Amino acid sequence: MRTLVVTLIGIVAFASGVMLGFKLDSTEAADPPPISAAVPPAAVEATRVALLEAAEAGDYDALRPLLPTEFRYTFGGPVEGGPIAHWQTLERTTDERPLEALAAILKMPYVLSRGYYVWPWAYTVAERADLSEHERELLAPLGSPDELVLDGTGYLGWRAGFEPDGTWAFFVAGD
Repeated sequence: MRTLVVTLIGIVAFASGVMLGFKLDSTEAADPPPISAAVPPAAVEATRVALLEAAEAGDYDALRPLLPTEFRYTFGGPVEGGPIAHWQTLERTTDERPLEALAAILKMPYVLSRGYYVWPWAYTVAERADLSEHERELLAPLGSPDELVLDGTGYLGWRAGFEPDGTWAFFVAGD
């Protein structure tokens, strides 16, 4: 059953990527960000699906076995208790909802950048003006482009990256 679910998710991700690719090929946007329409490697997809299930369930314990020793979760130093403690603190002390953000981005198309498979695809967007109307709609569950993309700096919203072997490498927000 799990294989069927992973396969169906892969097909949906592929179809979404293809549809996004058709939109990006239009004359609406000059120099669109590099979006991949291909399905990621099986190991990456398996990790993405496991993370998505845990995030949608709000289950931090299900995330623990997916966290590697080397993992980036903050631009500051390590937080006592590690990534999960950091995300839970954010939930208690801010309006940030890391698991909701993780679930939302893992449902979006991805981009291959600097050897990592990164969700969402907006990771490589440098300027708000680079976004087509369709891409703005794709980002809507995360916030407005004014909140997510700082011109000259790029996309600053939550993003998750995976190594080609499926290892979860990072989940951060900000700069």
